[in-house]
Amino acid sequence: MGGTKVIRVPIYIGTLIRLTQRNTHRQPGVLKHIQGTTIDMNKKDIAKLLKEKQRRSRLKDYENDFSRFAQEQIQIVTKDVSQGFVPFTFNEAQKIITEKLEEQKNATGKVRAIILKARQQGISTYCAGRVFWKSYYTPYARSVVMAHDSATSDALFNMSKNLIRNMEGDLAPKEIRSNAKEIIINSPAMADKDATASYRLYTAGSPEAGRGTTPTIAHCSEVAFWQHDEKILAGLFQGISSADGTEVILESTANGAQGEFYRLWKGAVDGDNEYLPIFLPWFITPEYTREPPEDMELTVEEEKLRDKHSLDNGQIYWRRLKIAEGGELKFKQEYPSTADEAFIMSGSNVFNLERLDALVPQSYERRSEWDPSSKMFDENKEGSLFIYQFPDWDSPYVIAADVALGVGQDYSAAVVLNKNYEVVAHYRNNRIDPSMWGDLLFYLGRYYNNALLAVESNSMGIATLQKLDSMGYINLYRQTKVANVSKEEGIRLGFRTTSATKPVIIANLKNLIENEEILIPSVQIIKELKDYISTDTGKTEAAPNCYDDSVIALAIGCEVLRTHWDKLGTSNVSWKQKLSTIEQVDTNWL
Repeated sequence: MGGTKVIRVPIYIGTLIRLTQRNTHRQPGVLKHIQGTTIDMNKKDIAKLLKEKQRRSRLKDYENDFSRFAQEQIQIVTKDVSQGFVPFTFNEAQKIITEKLEEQKNATGKVRAIILKARQQGISTYCAGRVFWKSYYTPYARSVVMAHDSATSDALFNMSKNLIRNMEGDLAPKEIRSNAKEIIINSPAMADKDATASYRLYTAGSPEAGRGTTPTIAHCSEVAFWQHDEKILAGLFQGISSADGTEVILESTANGAQGEFYRLWKGAVDGDNEYLPIFLPWFITPEYTREPPEDMELTVEEEKLRDKHSLDNGQIYWRRLKIAEGGELKFKQEYPSTADEAFIMSGSNVFNLERLDALVPQSYERRSEWDPSSKMFDENKEGSLFIYQFPDWDSPYVIAADVALGVGQDYSAAVVLNKNYEVVAHYRNNRIDPSMWGDLLFYLGRYYNNALLAVESNSMGIATLQKLDSMGYINLYRQTKVANVSKEEGIRLGFRTTSATKPVIIANLKNLIENEEILIPSVQIIKELKDYISTDTGKTEAAPNCYDDSVIALAIGCEVLRTHWDKLGTSNVSWKQKLSTIEQVDTNWL
């Protein structure tokens, strides 16, 4: 055999490589035995086999490790453009996203995420890289990237092209087709040699953008700034498959408490949709720091911020400089410390979010549901009544109630307050009709020492008041009114919210919160307070797709307390005596 040493080896290439490596330094070639066939191999053949084995090994390793794929195969341009293309090494924000997305994917088989972020944290770059990685490994993947304007769309698309073209030679995909809006690739990671993956660019400038597409992977950038967000997302979501392996990532800085991004974020936080909420505060970004002056003194607010988030003086100083550039409201929108803070832009939030955050919700004593047949509240873990304090028989109470139609839209809500402005109970339900609502309030009021019961008299509230009056509730709130023409005073049942009274009761509630003079243990009430905004016209109301029924009830209750505080408990008839004038209440009924 021409001096060539013949080595009989199994079919496995790994074994062949190990054997040939021991002999090639002496022999010009070796023979490989594969299923009965002998093939003459030289050093070049062996090196080729080794390289192919390593390539296949890396392809397998990269498939489930985006971090390694990014570090070894993705080249990006950083803020320091003088460095040119550099390996994509994850920063802290990108590490957090990776961890959370992989956890979700392992748990559900797919990714559905909404990311609320500070500016310049590399999230668009991360998402572009992730979409490419998924497309690279997914035969027949249909990837969609959509940004809020053409400049951003073009930048993301060019970035994607560079990701493809800067990959290592033997791992780089082939560009089957490439134009200004679409790339079609064939990846060496795909078992099917004829398989391709497409990568399509859209700009969210038209309501029809992306409609008709059936993406398996989608990256939606700066969603809060899309002009036609509701229609575009509705059209896009219709075409997205729910199959395992699909991914949808929505990311944006905040743009006020409005729009689809805000709605989807709130829904994700509340567990009302399938999206995983990921918040990225500004201070996790290492670059956001400056050398502070040696004599730097912190304000009270800065000290609280430092202690709450474990910040150093360099970070505080950087924050101070940024606020000096554009103002505090703009800073909080673009560089939020908390998710709630991100949506504060333009002063839209009526109530102080920091004060609301300090109102730590308390565990409730009991949760119950109204049974109209027995006229009782039965203990129920899913019930609509939350009791934080049971009635003190020597204490007066105020109950304020907002009335809805009871058809599954707005909520009927009631808030029970003691004289110290403490919410002791809270009821909220959107399925109870106004007449039955009167029954419920009758017995709830009776239970809380015949509480002074103030029902909003607008619209459906009249039916509730009539029911309470007909049942003989003895402590209904009666509002003094003045006729427009005669200026003659009169009395009417209930509390009527108007363009004149609403600003007053909201301002009163705002002052109580600002001065930390109210206790609100309810998670739901706090949520509604955070979602209560001031519009461009000066009106105050719930943010889009949010509710304010509990806010109005609470505001009415606080106003009644403010105006009738000195009258509560001064009646000639004691609260216990009043209670005895009607059917005696079983103290165990709740």
